[in-house]
Amino acid sequence: MSLRLTLLAATAALLTPIMARASTPASIPASCMTYELGGTQNTAHGLTAKTLHAALTGTDITLDIHGVTLSDPSGHVETATLERFNEVAAYAALSAFRGGISPACKDQSLMINSSDIRDGTPQATWANVTLARPGHDMTIRKASIQAVQTTPDLRLKVEGSGIHDTKQPLMPTQLSADLTVQGLDTARQQITINSLHAVTGSSAIDGKGTIDPGPTASTSAADLHIGVTNVDTLIGEIRDTAPKKVVAALTIARLMGRQNGDTTLWDVGLSGGVVTVNRIPLPFSVP
Repeated sequence: MSLRLTLLAATAALLTPIMARASTPASIPASCMTYELGGTQNTAHGLTAKTLHAALTGTDITLDIHGVTLSDPSGHVETATLERFNEVAAYAALSAFRGGISPACKDQSLMINSSDIRDGTPQATWANVTLARPGHDMTIRKASIQAVQTTPDLRLKVEGSGIHDTKQPLMPTQLSADLTVQGLDTARQQITINSLHAVTGSSAIDGKGTIDPGPTASTSAADLHIGVTNVDTLIGEIRDTAPKKVVAALTIARLMGRQNGDTTLWDVGLSGGVVTVNRIPLPFSVP
């Protein structure tokens, strides 16, 4: 299950800066996160920066980027809003890398007002990204997120390439997703994964489905359909380098899947804290 959970975590992290209704803050307080752009230069519809450095306060978790481009080709989104959007995106990346919100940030309002980006097509590109904590680095050669539609629903296209994680042997080296967020201005949103494609080793991962996020996993729901090619080959590629529990988890996942040629298929559900795989409940609940 670890590969699918990794992809879900990545998707959630990318959506965190967008899925919100509260007013956009002037900046995230230093008690939660420090953030600095270096070498900024205004462009026709945005700005560029040579460097970005951010860190979660009270932790050893840092984010360093050597090349930031923020823009809205439509000209509807102000540069100051693009900067704040980028700041919240940095916070989302750090929180995802940590595995959750840090205690210092729990009571902070860190969201984006959907009206700030309405009618625009904001986009951000990061180059040479490093997320780091003691003994664990994740690097990304290039990452981008683009809002291709902002009304009536928000549609995003996300891409990442040159991805490497020193602790996650199943982390995809390439990832792309086409996502739609419905109900931005309501109490409950729904995320539709129109398409998800990733590459890890000699395997390709493709998926689609819906996620209804709640305050906790037990109050969230999901209906996902995922296929992975060449699972046996993938297990062989990581057998000597990955932790035994990762190899065992992938082996069990393969046994629970349905075969269609060289592709193993899973229907993954989440409802009431219970995870099902191909309609079989797993023997644990999520909190």
